[in-house]
Amino acid sequence: MSKSENIHKLAEKNKKADSPAMHKILELAMTDEEAGFILDLPASNADLAAKYGMEVKAVEEKILDLARRGLLVSSRKGIRYPGAPATLHDNILASAREYIPPKMGEYWMELYEGEGWAEEIGNGMALFPGPALRTIPILDSTPPDRKLLPNESIARIIQANKDLISARHCCCRTGAKKCDHPTEVCLQFTRRAEYDLYRGSGKKVSADEAIAIAREAGSSGLLPTVTNISSMQSLDFICFCCGCCCMVLDPALRVGAVDKILAPSRFLTKVDNDKCSGCEKCPKWCFVDAIEMQQVAGYEKPRAIIDPEKCLGCGVCVARCPDEGAMVLELVKPPEFVPETLFGPSSILHS
Repeated sequence: MSKSENIHKLAEKNKKADSPAMHKILELAMTDEEAGFILDLPASNADLAAKYGMEVKAVEEKILDLARRGLLVSSRKGIRYPGAPATLHDNILASAREYIPPKMGEYWMELYEGEGWAEEIGNGMALFPGPALRTIPILDSTPPDRKLLPNESIARIIQANKDLISARHCCCRTGAKKCDHPTEVCLQFTRRAEYDLYRGSGKKVSADEAIAIAREAGSSGLLPTVTNISSMQSLDFICFCCGCCCMVLDPALRVGAVDKILAPSRFLTKVDNDKCSGCEKCPKWCFVDAIEMQQVAGYEKPRAIIDPEKCLGCGVCVARCPDEGAMVLELVKPPEFVPETLFGPSSILHS
């Protein structure tokens, strides 16, 4: 455990006072003096300047430095330390690369894999009254004549936030390093984008650039997720997730609670057996194992069979299928499927 009382107090704020991995993370992330300063937040810059004998400008620079390293978040009460481990993880590992110390990802994985944090996340999110996140279809995966709702259309969500969009590295893949999917594909809007740009963790992009990022992410097979709510004003990010690194999808798979944690889109993949060649490529694209190759009467080769209870309606298999028209996304749920009320604490939602 840490020899620093200040580091220990921060670990207590994270509810990880007895975690060796959390102590290693915090010791790597900051000095004892910085930990003491962080413990005094939130506070006015003038009060901090008086307490530490600093100029107000120096206090501002110190806060910005800590924010750049992911150790502070913006809240209604002011700049503060992120008490939720998930928020601290996301902030640190979404920082600009030069602010992430070597071994930081390794220490987070010690907490995640070695100390059971993965199962803790999954079991905790499964207790929410409904899924905190929702899948939306990747670009170009729905029929051209199908008009999407604003809250399920990547293009319309981006267009609604065109005045301020930031793109940053995926904190989960940065830390876990378990796949070769692109990392600089996390799109942030409104207050999230503002804070990204303030601390330099993201770059400002245009709506056209954001569409290109979303198209790259979808083409690589990543699954788009948003907050599970119908209000466009609350859709302040689009994450592109993989099944091996994502600290929402992976925990959900580990504890067998995908349906409780991640809502599907309103669509379901349907297969035309006459157009399916039985190439067997699609099962490996599906993070939730919703596709199996099975023998179907009347066909020599096995055909792709979709499990409607598992399919998230992301459209990855539809867009990547080499057999034209063999897979389509079919609308199966009404608009009311997307709730008006947000489920779960915002700290889980990649704050």
